[in-house]
This record gives sequence, structure tokens and C-alpha cells, in this order.
Amino acid sequence: MSHRDRLARTLLDESWAYGYTLTIWGAGAFLIAEFGVPSHLDVIGYVTGSLLGFAALTWYGFGGLLVSVERDSRDIRSAVEMVHLFATFCNLLGALATIWLAHALSAPEAAVFGLVGFGATVGYSLLLLVEEYVGERYLDDATRPENDVENE
Repeated sequence: MSHRDRLARTLLDESWAYGYTLTIWGAGAFLIAEFGVPSHLDVIGYVTGSLLGFAALTWYGFGGLLVSVERDSRDIRSAVEMVHLFATFCNLLGALATIWLAHALSAPEAAVFGLVGFGATVGYSLLLLVEEYVGERYLDDATRPENDVENE
């Protein structure tokens, strides 16, 4: 396997986690910028919100939490689906909006941390679906025979 093939495989394996890492880190950084160093309760709220978001998505996606899970290989139709610009940036904008709204409503700090953690996890996963749908639609449109320049 060439170094280019190895890099492509590595990027494919890392792409979902990389986008989620940027999202969860960025949302946490926004919280710190707004509220300062989080308290222990704030951190527990943020992590609990993230875990509840992931549990809710898992329950919905697999039809329960105590079900057997099989992992299929990842199906990527276009490399642009791996970059996650849309899912990451839209989610960070959502985190900022949540922080500003909660601040305007004088919500308890730990609740804001929990809500942003939940939103970052759920929002990122749902926005990935949008990215994949758009990537598949674009690729389908680009590969149709009527769009093939050589056929003209």
C-alpha cells in the first residue's frame, strides 16, 4: 500500500471523530469564554449533556440501548463528506446562540453547560446526516450521463 493510500485510509477512519472533537472542544471553549473556568458541577453538566445526547441518538438509531450492534464499513461517496465544515461550523453557531439565549434568560450556569453539551453532540450527528445527503446528491447529479462533458 502506498503512502498516499495509507493517508487516505487514515483520514477516512479519523474523519467523524475529528469533526466531533472540533465541535465539542469549540463549544466548551465558547462556554469558558462566556463563564470563565468551569466549576466541577459545570464540567459534570457538560459531560452529562453530551452523554445524554449520545444516548438519545443511540437509542433512536439502534432502536434501544441494550441491543446487539454490528458495525458496517463506512460508505463515503465523496471526499468532501469527510471534512465536516457544515456540521462543525453550524453546530458552533448553535452553541453560541444557546449560550447567548441562556445568558439573556439568566439560566443557571450548570444547566447551560449541560444544554450546550447535549446540543453539540446531537447537533453534530444530525448535521452529518445533512452533509452526507448533500454529498450524495451532488455526486449523483455530477455523475449523471447528461452532465458528462465527454458525451456532448
